[in-house]
Amino acid sequence: MQPQCQSPPTLHDELIGNILSWLPVKSLMRFRCVCKSWKSLISDPQFVKLHLRQSSAKNGDLPHLRLVFERKIDNTDNKIVSSCSYNELIENPTTVVNRQNSNFRLKNKCRAIGTYNGLISFVGVELGEGKEDEDRCWVRFWNPATRSKSPKTPYLYHPEIEPVTFGFGYDPSSETYKVVALLFSVDDDYHPHPVKVYNMGSDNWRSIPVFPIFPSPFCSDGIYLNGALIWSGHHYMSHLDRAGDWDKFAIVSLDLATETYTELLVPPLEMPSALMPSLDLLRDCLCVSHVKNRTHFVLWQFGVDKSWTCLLNVSYEYLSTPRHSLRCVLCMYGNGNILMLIEDEVILYDLTENRVELRVEIPTNIYCYPDKNYIESLVSPYGN
Repeated sequence: MQPQCQSPPTLHDELIGNILSWLPVKSLMRFRCVCKSWKSLISDPQFVKLHLRQSSAKNGDLPHLRLVFERKIDNTDNKIVSSCSYNELIENPTTVVNRQNSNFRLKNKCRAIGTYNGLISFVGVELGEGKEDEDRCWVRFWNPATRSKSPKTPYLYHPEIEPVTFGFGYDPSSETYKVVALLFSVDDDYHPHPVKVYNMGSDNWRSIPVFPIFPSPFCSDGIYLNGALIWSGHHYMSHLDRAGDWDKFAIVSLDLATETYTELLVPPLEMPSALMPSLDLLRDCLCVSHVKNRTHFVLWQFGVDKSWTCLLNVSYEYLSTPRHSLRCVLCMYGNGNILMLIEDEVILYDLTENRVELRVEIPTNIYCYPDKNYIESLVSPYGN
């Protein structure tokens, strides 16, 4: 009697999807070639969302925090861009800073304005050719993990003398990625122009009501946190005349779902100071840093109870760095250590012992900045 052939065991599609959702993007991009059903599964929007949730869960606190390096290429209009995790930087500082491999190349007139859910948003500027020809800028979205890049958005036009600050974030209510541009006219009163919003995948920039405060034209791009973009500024009409008086310092958030503004409580800053306080993000909380009495660097954190707590008050003498060179705090690291970005170096500072544990020098041809939201994902840069 012939033994019966048993069919090989099979896995349910749901279980296969659950297993695959824990794999890195690079592996999933290869596995699309296994069969048509896997290709269809990996491209399915529901699987993309599941994979994103798993990636966020397994990344924990530090692995998704990265430092981005922009290295100018001699005699060209290009720069190469690479990144490393904070763990890599601390464990192998010399190797990380000096390695030449890059993730991609950028024109010098392009810069990153934000990252979220694995997408990086870039803005590029094209200068007008004459007095009557306005400058114009565009935005592109890029997923480094899948190596996919969107076309340029429609142009956003603005006169040459006007600065623009951007913000990139996500509206969870409509599952839409948005770019917000604040355009300001450089005149005596700093009158703001209408704020422009671009929805990823659309074909136009929309106008929303003007921004209620006056960000410095040199301020950084908006910080994304919990469905809102946040900027700092002031209530005075003439910023240049009152640069040292920050009793009117203000923080405003823009809700990306309702596209409405809310003014937030500010920390009890001790002023005056020649430097405007700056916003940052630390442990998924909003932070404000400023120079106190020209001798100390002070960091405040905004808590869930909507109150401010002083996290850091350190003398520049302990840091052994000029007071104007400290750019931001990168992260709290380990027990009582803090990683800080200086103009030309990164330092690991021991809060308990009040001393610098590690100092990593950044070459002069490299500009670096933190990326605190990046995780690998399958999210498409083309919109819904």
